[in-house]
Amino acid sequence: MFNLNFKTMRKIKILLIITLIAMVVNCKKDENAATSRKDLLSGKTWIMTAETISPAMNVNGTLITDFYSQEPSCTRDDIAKLNSNGTYTLEEGATKCSANDPQVYETGTWTLNSDETVLVLTSNGTVTNAKIQELTATKLVIIEEETLNGIKYTLTSTYKTI
Repeated sequence: MFNLNFKTMRKIKILLIITLIAMVVNCKKDENAATSRKDLLSGKTWIMTAETISPAMNVNGTLITDFYSQEPSCTRDDIAKLNSNGTYTLEEGATKCSANDPQVYETGTWTLNSDETVLVLTSNGTVTNAKIQELTATKLVIIEEETLNGIKYTLTSTYKTI
């Protein structure tokens, strides 16, 4: 038979308690469980922080890759609101290009494709598909492809929440 003294029994008991605690903690639902992409997008206000195009596009005789730097400040502060009910608005920011511009200049619906890799925006019969390259709780990077004059362009837009 085993010859266990009090100290040995106490060590075994402590190890069992530690093991049980570890098992309970590991089995507990992860507080930081992955959030769905829909939840990461909806109910937030997004503002563009960067926009690039590849290959470079000829704009008035100059090849441009950084579209964002070409935008006037009155459009750089415009915002997009993706509502949890599947609607969206594009709105003027604090600075309007013209005082007569409406505050909300586009409305529509938004959804994600079945594997949540494409953001689909629909407004006035126009559908825009934007591939989600990166999405966190505070950052969104989307990619759109467009062919103009036989040239396939890739537009990459980066947004942050405000």
